[in-house]
Formats: sequence, C-alpha cells, structure tokens
Amino acid sequence: MLDQNNKLFHTNTPIVSSYINDQGMESIIHIFLDEIPHRIADLQASFKSSSRDEFCKFVHQLKGAGGGYGFAEITLKAAGIEKKLRVPNTGWKEEIQKNMDEFITILQRVYASKDVSGHV
Repeated sequence: MLDQNNKLFHTNTPIVSSYINDQGMESIIHIFLDEIPHRIADLQASFKSSSRDEFCKFVHQLKGAGGGYGFAEITLKAAGIEKKLRVPNTGWKEEIQKNMDEFITILQRVYASKDVSGHV
C-alpha cells in the first residue's frame, strides 16, 4: 500500500500508464490524459463546495478510470480517500486535505506523462 513516505509523493517524475505498450490503447489513454486538467478542477471544486457524497462520487469515478487506463497510482490513492470518507466525521474536509494534495500531485504527474514517448 502506498503511504506518504513513498517516493510517489516526493518526485515530479511523470507517471506513465502500464498500458503504454499495448497496441490500441494509446489514443484512449491520450483522451484520458487530455481530460486530467478538467478532472482536477472538478475534483477541487467538488471538495470545496459539494457535499461529502458528491465529492466521494468524483473520487470513485477517478478510482475506476485510473485503473482502466493503466494508472494504478490513481486507483490506490482514490481508494484510500474513499476509505477515509466512509468514516463518519463532521470535519471530513480537514481530514482529507493532505490526501487531496497528494492526489492532485499524482494526477499532475499522470498528466505530465503526455510528453513521454508512447503517449504522444
């Protein structure tokens, strides 16, 4: 399981899809990568203004999409956030903030893989 001490959160190295060499996946992955900035914006807006349930929906969607496009790091981090959201807590936003920051970093690193050979 990933944690805050993992190098995943302490580097700017692009995260490349595990499907990078799968024929036929390149164009689909590229579409997903193009959507990342919008997904980050929607996630942040949801975190700031939506209910816990709405925010959880965004996280859940990214969890599934991450795995589907070969980005296990997205799935793992989103699963951890979902788990924390299941615990009743009126201060959920404060509890989730650090996880959100790490999640955004992961999404930015995934987006940075657009420039990596195979995702052009």
